[in-house]
Amino acid sequence: MEAAVLVFGVLFGIPLVLLMALLPIAILAERDRKARLRDWAVVNGWTFQERSFAPWTARLPGRNPRGLGVTLTGRVGGRWVTVAEYSYETTSSTGESTTTTTHRYLVALVLLDRPHPALAVRQRGLMSQFGRALFGDKPTATGNVLFDARFRIDAMAPAYAKAMVGPALVAAHIAGAVPQWSLVGSELLTFAPGGKLKDPNLIPWFAGQLCQVADLLGPVDFAARPGLPDAPR
Repeated sequence: MEAAVLVFGVLFGIPLVLLMALLPIAILAERDRKARLRDWAVVNGWTFQERSFAPWTARLPGRNPRGLGVTLTGRVGGRWVTVAEYSYETTSSTGESTTTTTHRYLVALVLLDRPHPALAVRQRGLMSQFGRALFGDKPTATGNVLFDARFRIDAMAPAYAKAMVGPALVAAHIAGAVPQWSLVGSELLTFAPGGKLKDPNLIPWFAGQLCQVADLLGPVDFAARPGLPDAPR
């Protein structure tokens, strides 16, 4: 009996000891990571926040208003950009056990110089591909076979969408040079699955991909194109 108790203590005691030893290391590593990001922000003229809140989290998976972690804001190519960590949790139950999963993303936001009607370019999933095969292309299709097979454009006004997503931006999407994105008002947004920001030098690169989308959008002369909806003022 004593031997069984001893074995039980060893089996369950070792993980506890390891946890107690690794926890301070993890805390120090996280503190060091944030310090490097904060130092990078200071040197490069960016702002740093450990946590932030923004209404555009409603456009992210999970729509978690409290999901933003480390957030950095600065300029890339003359544009104001924000790069942030974002997460949300889901739970699943099997019998008597419940599992919580944390989903993590990196988010980039670029502010444009004027607001626009809502527009998005997204990669097609299986359901979208099936719907296209069954019902054909939507009016927002570009006519480029490669693009329309892999991506879909979501917009209320097809003429506006085609004016904004021109051949150069279509080619960039086909080449994989730019991410999927959505535009609401003047806020151009993208997100990608990922962990936490580790190398601060990757921040301008991640934001720069979305800045390339901003550079290739339009421009649309609404006054000269009577078939397009007026942009919000």
